[in-house]
Amino acid sequence: MITRRRFFRDASVTSITLALQPHVQKLFGQERQEVYHNPILGGDHPDASPIRVGDDFYLTHSSFDYAPGLLIWHSRDLINWRPIAAALLRYYGTIWAPYLCEYDGHFYIYFPANNRIQVVHAAHPAGPWSEPIDLGLDAIDPAHIAENGRRYLYTNGGQMVELAPDGLSVKSAPRTVFAPWTIPQSTRIECTCLEGPKMLAHNGYFYLNVAEGGTGGPATSHSVISARSRHAEGPWEFSPYNPIVHTQSREDRWLNLGHGRLVDTAQGKWYMTVHSYENEYRTLGRQLLLLPVEWTADGWFRIAPEIAADSAIPMPVPGTSQQAFADPSDDFDTPKLGLQWSFWHEYDPSRFETAKHYLRLAARGKNLQDTSVLTNPVGGHSYTVEVEVEIETGCEAGLLLFYNPEHATGITLSSIGIHVRVGNGLTFDHQSSVPKRATLRIVNDREEVDFYYRFDGQAWQRTEESAEISGMHHNVLGGFLDVRPALCAWGAQSATFSRFRYWPEANPPQ
Repeated sequence: MITRRRFFRDASVTSITLALQPHVQKLFGQERQEVYHNPILGGDHPDASPIRVGDDFYLTHSSFDYAPGLLIWHSRDLINWRPIAAALLRYYGTIWAPYLCEYDGHFYIYFPANNRIQVVHAAHPAGPWSEPIDLGLDAIDPAHIAENGRRYLYTNGGQMVELAPDGLSVKSAPRTVFAPWTIPQSTRIECTCLEGPKMLAHNGYFYLNVAEGGTGGPATSHSVISARSRHAEGPWEFSPYNPIVHTQSREDRWLNLGHGRLVDTAQGKWYMTVHSYENEYRTLGRQLLLLPVEWTADGWFRIAPEIAADSAIPMPVPGTSQQAFADPSDDFDTPKLGLQWSFWHEYDPSRFETAKHYLRLAARGKNLQDTSVLTNPVGGHSYTVEVEVEIETGCEAGLLLFYNPEHATGITLSSIGIHVRVGNGLTFDHQSSVPKRATLRIVNDREEVDFYYRFDGQAWQRTEESAEISGMHHNVLGGFLDVRPALCAWGAQSATFSRFRYWPEANPPQ
């Protein structure tokens, strides 16, 4: 019998063979070039907004309910990315689909916070960034474009407004300038949901990419639809290649492909970033993929037909190779909290202390539903996280796999011992006479989760309880979130964490 996992394995082998065939090598103008595999960022990094500045690439993506927000990533090859800054240093609300852009040598991020459009700006993508400016627009998914010195902002629903010359205020009321492309009735979708505009001026045309079909729902819902016009305000004509990107079958590896933005290299190659849920691993959220683009003789673009999202694809920049994702492990030995960390619904620097090989975190709230956890998003089908924790009287603290306050699993330490919360919310207590300090480990083995602990000088113990988390994703729980490791502390006083460790595989204690 051909199982789904075997299907994926065989499809990957076929894709690698395809990508290395001579006609594919010719497409990229080079033989035996290094290849990359999607995703280019593991874990939840949706609605990406990449730009090129000379030989450098920068992007940001949705922050949702976490702060610091609008993380800025840098790359020299479009494949290997490292975080360099955060544009938002406080919690401003739920942030979806930001738009990073450059205009006249200055940089802007237009973004919705709680469904209201804001903008920050800076002289360089690394910042420092201004405080947010409220544009007074009740909308989501902004996208900036300019023509002959006039600046415009597109938003969801095909709406557009004109901006002031400085891009920091609105000159006109919103008006509808774009209608959805008609999705074939045979396609199984969640909704039309015209959103996610992305803009490009190229060779005398303005190109508008939008998302249609719904981000979640059935595997075939999401898509990239493209149109072009001679003017930034339209009128728009649809591409004959629509949908530009679309999941064909729920058996595919990458589901709900969509929300695409184009970016070019200094060598003149073109690519599109899209996000996607991975089949059987929706808990990882929408991961970031990169697809090669080719321009047609009549001025349209399409994804290179020889390449699929799960192919082995030649590297965009010659002489580079794909590296492992950055290790999020932390010894807490820097004055600032690492950029891999973000808090749920708050960012309060007075709550924590770092830089001395530990992180002291003040307790917040009375329980998991009442606290703000500190999260660290990671990718991978299996992984292991571990941390040492010491608590003060009245504090409960530990290690979680967190989706939201109502849906999390993990292991914590309190004055009475060890506590295990499984995937359905049930909590089990393990009494102990050595409760003040412990090392906690969570092993996520393809969405089945085991919990381990040890006290100083003692052997590892595995708890009787394990968890199963495959249902912790947007189609079940809503929120467009992901499952991510997290540190937590509630009750009274504080907890001290040290030696946070991550392994990109299931690594139970020996």
